[in-house]
Amino acid sequence: MLHWFLSTLASLIHAASPILKSYGLPALFALLFIESAGVIFAPGEAMVVAAGFLAAKGLFPIWLVLPLAMLAATLGGYAAYGLGGRYGHKALLRYGGYVGIRPPMVDKAHGFFHRFGAPVVLVGRFIVPLRQLQGYLAGASEMGFQAFAIWSAIGAVLWVATWGGGAFWLAQKIPG
Repeated sequence: MLHWFLSTLASLIHAASPILKSYGLPALFALLFIESAGVIFAPGEAMVVAAGFLAAKGLFPIWLVLPLAMLAATLGGYAAYGLGGRYGHKALLRYGGYVGIRPPMVDKAHGFFHRFGAPVVLVGRFIVPLRQLQGYLAGASEMGFQAFAIWSAIGAVLWVATWGGGAFWLAQKIPG
């Protein structure tokens, strides 16, 4: 299990490091915002892990990496919520049939987010593709923005602290 985890971590760092080395922290912010907004399925975890690793190696200050990543993930989620609230429910009813989503499923999701919205938003940050879609789903399901905003921000902080902070901590343990 540990071998799998460490090899996965190494793969994530290897994949995202060139982007961060070339474009720096603006790339981290942009990709995390875009991923959290659900615009594209960007390599969010890879970027956060690589940024934490590179911060441990002195390329970026960790005191800037973690808050910047947390802010990008949070704001991206808020943008997705706004789009989901504005267009989501109607769009799901109108176009959902093309991808197998029927009106009863939309109603079920609506009720699910009203009942379990906070834990779904919090834990969903750690689950692909829920991380990318939770803002849209919460907005389309008319989950209250205040509850979404709080739980989404907490989820973003925990997600970045886990992946970015964890990579930073582990990288400090690696000699050289």
